[in-house]
Amino acid sequence: MLLNAGPAGWTNRLGKPFNLVGWRFAGDGTKLDSLAFNGDATAAPFEVDPDGFSTAIGDALDRVAHQAGGSAERPRAIVLISDGAWNTGSDPTEVARVLGRLGTPVYVIGVGDPNPPRDVAVLALRTPKRLYLGDEMVLTADVIASGIGAVRIPVQLFCEGELVETREIGGAAGTEGNRPVSVKFSVVPSQPGVLHYSVRIPEQPGERETKNNQASATVEVDEKKIRVLMIDSEPRWQFRFLRNAMERDSAVTLKLCLLRPGVGPISGEGYIAELPADKKKLAEYDVVVLGDVERGKLSDDFLKELSEMVRLRSAALMVMAGRKGCYRQLANSPLGAILPVTLGEVGEVSNRGGAQYNVELTEVGRGHLLTRLAGSTEENEAVWSRFQPLRWAAPVSGVAPGADALLVHPDRLAGAAKLPLLAVQQVGAGKVMFCGIDESWRWRQEVGDKYFYRFWAQALRWMVKKPFGEGDQDAVRARLSLERTESNVGEKVQVEAYVIAPDGYPLQNGRVWLRVEPEGGEGKGEQIAMQPTPGGWGIYRASFTPGRAGTYVIRPIVAEYGNAPLNSPVTLTVARADLEKNFLAQDRSALAAIAQASGGELLTVDQVDRLVDLLSARAESRVQTAEFSPTRHWAFYVAIVLLLSTLWLVRKRGGLA
Repeated sequence: MLLNAGPAGWTNRLGKPFNLVGWRFAGDGTKLDSLAFNGDATAAPFEVDPDGFSTAIGDALDRVAHQAGGSAERPRAIVLISDGAWNTGSDPTEVARVLGRLGTPVYVIGVGDPNPPRDVAVLALRTPKRLYLGDEMVLTADVIASGIGAVRIPVQLFCEGELVETREIGGAAGTEGNRPVSVKFSVVPSQPGVLHYSVRIPEQPGERETKNNQASATVEVDEKKIRVLMIDSEPRWQFRFLRNAMERDSAVTLKLCLLRPGVGPISGEGYIAELPADKKKLAEYDVVVLGDVERGKLSDDFLKELSEMVRLRSAALMVMAGRKGCYRQLANSPLGAILPVTLGEVGEVSNRGGAQYNVELTEVGRGHLLTRLAGSTEENEAVWSRFQPLRWAAPVSGVAPGADALLVHPDRLAGAAKLPLLAVQQVGAGKVMFCGIDESWRWRQEVGDKYFYRFWAQALRWMVKKPFGEGDQDAVRARLSLERTESNVGEKVQVEAYVIAPDGYPLQNGRVWLRVEPEGGEGKGEQIAMQPTPGGWGIYRASFTPGRAGTYVIRPIVAEYGNAPLNSPVTLTVARADLEKNFLAQDRSALAAIAQASGGELLTVDQVDRLVDLLSARAESRVQTAEFSPTRHWAFYVAIVLLLSTLWLVRKRGGLA
């Protein structure tokens, strides 16, 4: 941008009655000493910084108001030359409102095209670079829109060309202030290898440019087998189809224990002869699937160790109810306290087929990763509604406190709420799921294995807690995980630590910090205290907001292991986003709001010469006000002296002085 600031320009004309000070702002404000102000015909013309990355109009107005001219006196007025696009810092309208109350108007010269073209753009897609198979991953897409209006804009996530999920944003959210909107997707990769993700926005009506409607990223998924133990009393249909699904899952290592009444354990390839009843043997499994097994076949020691494995060692338990109703016998067992459903007066379990029904998604279930079978919420509900009806449901008395029901019966009740059919709960460091359906295999009818396998694959991956990475002793003591491994300057990043105490169990209520240092700059970082997550059993969280671009190395400090950072680092790459090039049009509404809030006026470039008259008139008004001020006349002070003297005489005569 270039405005005439030479001898014939408006700055030279203002330089006679005013003391002009120029400021350029792109990120931090910079005072300009060599402009063509005050009659300096040899000075450089007024130009904006071509290398600016961001604009904080509000902060710039506030800073100029306090530092203009280098004196404590506030400026008589501020002239703002801008397109109105601010993307960081304080709201400029609020700052302008304060300036208006202080008597400092802001005269705004609007530059840029006031009629932006219709356009949507995916500015960036941020993902972790690497994670383990089964880890939950957050992908963040930065989206911006202009000239679209208040319409719903679909944002689609694809993996290897297949639609995973669709979210919607409002067009007005992307255009107001010309600031990007962050759209977050949460997924669990279902296969190892290098996966290609992309976020796309379909072409909008009237869009002239569509090349910027998508962004891509790759994620490396390391395979780490999910070790599963399935326990049941007989090879019922639910057992058979679930076993087939897990055996075909390349990420699963499956062991089976079939405790048939009157026969005993079944032996053979993939089967174990007896239940693992001690910590060492149970530690070989990440997930235990407990089927319709009589209580007499399950020892107290096994159930106690299974409960402790879930609470303390990040394992998962899936209770699969069956028509024999053996799950009811768990109510008074060591597992009763960790189930996501309550087993009070539930009545007898009928073996007869009841009325057919289709499961119903709860409000939590509509958005839960475990029950997501299609990209959009609407399509997901449609998929569930098209499944073949079921004929049996396990009666329970309700949902346990702190648990979530994801699927419910559309007609039957458990107390005052609908009967929960699928419920989940976080228990200590692990998770527990209750499935009151024994015929999920019916979901295969007419559609094949697609949704049946997807559901159970997602269930396994969601249930398994993030594993520790292999490494030296420090890597076993504490593992850090980042919300994302790439961010922009000024964006808050959540950091989670999973800490093991010296006794091998999750560290509870310990003192844990983060040591954040720029790469190669040891000793120049900061230390951030982490807070334990209630009931998290070794989970600690903190947030970090990078102020500079570069690579940061983050290490945990655990008081139980000394004051030095542990050798289990993660890295965060921070970029300084070029926000200035995201939107090149003029935001006239933002400029008008600044001018109106401060008592100033919005001008176009063609009207810039009016500034001379507006500011000169304001200067004359202030001079006249000052000239007629009573405090500038000698009679004012004489009157004050006479009034005080009269008051003293009255008090004297009254004996008060």
